[in-house]
Amino acid sequence: MRRNTCYSSMNKVELKVQDLLQKASNDKFYIALLRERDGNRSLPILVGLLEAQAIAMYMREVSTERPMLHDLLAGMADAFAISIREVYIYKVKAGVFYSYLVCEQYGQTVNVDARTSDALAVALHRRCPIYIDEDLLNAQCMRDEGGGAYSMPITVMNTEVLRGVLQTAIEREDYELAAHLRDVIREREESRENDQL
Repeated sequence: MRRNTCYSSMNKVELKVQDLLQKASNDKFYIALLRERDGNRSLPILVGLLEAQAIAMYMREVSTERPMLHDLLAGMADAFAISIREVYIYKVKAGVFYSYLVCEQYGQTVNVDARTSDALAVALHRRCPIYIDEDLLNAQCMRDEGGGAYSMPITVMNTEVLRGVLQTAIEREDYELAAHLRDVIREREESRENDQL
């Protein structure tokens, strides 16, 4: 938990959850597709099965007989006079997006670290806005290349996909791309090892 944390810039862009897509190669993961509210940039975020189910329920405004985990979190926030003001996606590291729940209690703002998949479910449940820094969105967004084709930054792809692209680059003798992909994969693996220490 961090108190009174400043954003990297005050140039925030509001996003909305546009769709939830199942990955063709893996039924355990989904892609939450976020779209710029007043623009045409999109941000794909990988989410797990349970979080995807919660996001889908809140998108369709389906209620359950007993509270789900995100309902419980919202109920606890209400019980302790905590207002969840917004979700702020503040960085990406090794293909993983990091977020805060920006909360307020008795006039004090507290940023609570949260998995982005959970933060999206909470935002939909509480109908609070989702923001991202302009520079981060610009670096990570999917871009419309025309003709129904989109380009996606390398940081959004998971490591297994990158390994497949690396193999293809080697087979095509595109050694410059292969070297870049090798470095990205190595950096992710080293980052994962450091996080486990």
